[in-house]
Amino acid sequence: MAERQSERKQRRILEQAERLFLAHGLRAASVDEIAAAAGVSKVTLYKHHGSKDDLFVECVRRITDRHFAEFEAVIASQETAAAKLAAVFRHNIESRSRYGSAFIRDMMGIPHIWERVRVFREAKATALIVSILEQGIATGEFRDMHLGHTSRLIMSFGDIVPRLYPYEDEQEAERFLKSLYDFLTAALTRR
Repeated sequence: MAERQSERKQRRILEQAERLFLAHGLRAASVDEIAAAAGVSKVTLYKHHGSKDDLFVECVRRITDRHFAEFEAVIASQETAAAKLAAVFRHNIESRSRYGSAFIRDMMGIPHIWERVRVFREAKATALIVSILEQGIATGEFRDMHLGHTSRLIMSFGDIVPRLYPYEDEQEAERFLKSLYDFLTAALTRR
C-alpha cells in the first residue's frame, strides 16, 4: 500500500529531527531548522508533535528501539552469558560515536526530558541485562545474585557515569567505560 502524504511528512520530520538532534542536541536544533530540512511548515511539525520536547522524546524512542535491536543481534551469536555481556559492553562503546555529546547531555541532563526517556530505556535495558544474568547464573558463569538489585546497579552506572564523567574527551571516555565494564564483568563472574 502506498505511503500516504501525511505518513511521508511524519517520516521526513522524524528522520530530519533525529539527524539534527544527534548532531546538535535538543537545545541547539531549532524547530525552524527541522521543519525546513523536512520540507514542512512549523505548523505541520507541531500538528504531528505537540512540542519540540515531544519530538525529541519520540526520536530518542526510535533510536533506543534500533539500539536494542542491534544489541539483540549482537548477543544472538554469543553462546555464553559472559560473552553476551562482553558483547553488550563492547557494542555500547563502539556505538557511542553515533551519539554526539550534546545529544547525550541534553537527553540525560534536562530533568523533564530524562524522566520521560528513562522509563522506556530502562525497561529495555533491564530485560536484556536480566536475561543475560539469568543465563550466567544458570550455567554457573556468574555468581548467584539478586537479579533486581544487580540489574538496577548496572543500570545506575549508565545513568550516573555520563553525569559525572566528562564525555567531551572521547578517547578518555572510552577508556573509562572499558575500565568500568571490566570491573563489572569481574564482579559478576565466578572465579
